[in-house]
Amino acid sequence: MKNKPLAVTFWILTAVCFAVIFYFSAQTATESSEQSGTILQFIYKIFGENSATVFVVRKGAHFLEYTGTSLVMSAAFYFTIGKNRFHLPILFTSLYAVSDEIHQIFVEGRSCELRDWAIDTLGAVLGAGIFLLFYYIIKKINDFHSRRKNK
Repeated sequence: MKNKPLAVTFWILTAVCFAVIFYFSAQTATESSEQSGTILQFIYKIFGENSATVFVVRKGAHFLEYTGTSLVMSAAFYFTIGKNRFHLPILFTSLYAVSDEIHQIFVEGRSCELRDWAIDTLGAVLGAGIFLLFYYIIKKINDFHSRRKNK
C-alpha cells in the first residue's frame, strides 16, 4: 500500500459518499421534493420558476453526488495501489449508480431511470477527471522540483 493512512481515509470518505447517496435515495418522492424545495426557492429567485429549473437542480444533485464519490474513490485507489487507475473509480461508481437506481424501485414514488444512471456515470467521469488533472499537475510540480534539486 503506497500510503496506508491516506488510503484508509479516502476509503472511509468513499463509504460515507455511498451512505449519503443511499440515504437520499431511500427518501420517498415527497420527502425528496421537500428537501429540494429549499434549494429550488433560492434558484427560482435567480432563474425563475419553471420545470427546466427543477430538472437542472434535481439532476445536478445526482451529477455532483457521483462527481464527489468518484473523486474521493480515485484518491482511495491511488493511495492503495500507488498508481492512477482512471477507469476503476468510474466503473465502481457507475455500478453503484446501477444499484442505486434498482434500490429506488422499492421506494415510494421513486423509479429506476436509465437517464439518472447516465447522469450519475457522467458525474463519475468528471470526478475521476478532476483527480487525474490534480494528479498530473502535482506530478509536473514534483518533477520540476526534482530537476532543480539535481542541478
